[in-house]
Amino acid sequence: MSQYTPTSGTILQINHNHINASQYGCELTLTLQSMDQGIVNIAISGSTYVFNHHPLKVGDSVTCFYSLLAPVPLIYPPLYRALVVVPTPAGTYASLDIYHRLSHSNQLANSDDTLILNLSRQIPIQLPNGQPFFGALSDKLLLVLYSATTRSIPAQTTPDQIIVFCTGE
Repeated sequence: MSQYTPTSGTILQINHNHINASQYGCELTLTLQSMDQGIVNIAISGSTYVFNHHPLKVGDSVTCFYSLLAPVPLIYPPLYRALVVVPTPAGTYASLDIYHRLSHSNQLANSDDTLILNLSRQIPIQLPNGQPFFGALSDKLLLVLYSATTRSIPAQTTPDQIIVFCTGE
């Protein structure tokens, strides 16, 4: 099971948070109408990776990933600290997980073996800073963007793009 869980929805509101005047503008809170939890708040800091540095705005469809191991205040609506935010317009899907190589194949599977990636040389593979990644993808935290999967179990997809988060970041 992945340590990272997504919540997807439409941005209803964006607020600038500040604890003191010197921190104003350093953190945002997105209020989402999520598909799975109703209204949720998502905290975004300067260290949150936003795919393609996309400026977020009210009305955007996004998928936000947060750690299941991070503390969450017991409030309603819930407040999660996002590690990754991905704009996901209709027909776009995202997965954040550690993928492992399937033996004797050019495929990777996520941590709970529910999604298999069919890899090809045409897939853009980058680091979060936009630089190309040339190493092995196995056992790395990957942000995978895709548009369609098979209806098989496990589902299979050919990714549209992969972002590699190397260990220690």
